[in-house]
Amino acid sequence: MKALLGLALLVVSGFVSADDELPEASAADVQQLVQVCRQMAVEDEITKEELSEYLLDCVNDQLNEMGYHQIDALPKS
Repeated sequence: MKALLGLALLVVSGFVSADDELPEASAADVQQLVQVCRQMAVEDEITKEELSEYLLDCVNDQLNEMGYHQIDALPKS
């Protein structure tokens, strides 16, 4: 799990803006984070009912750590 997250962080590299405006992650970057978080959900045995909220929280946690704006909803697959 941590290896996947580490790989995702290497692939999805970002920067923190010097001003108060945080950059938005590209759609491809967000989609990749969703896939990583899906794998984490399987490993964490998240139920189908909890999956959407788990994925949104997981993706936003990663975006926050990378210095990007958080998203309000998961992208449509």
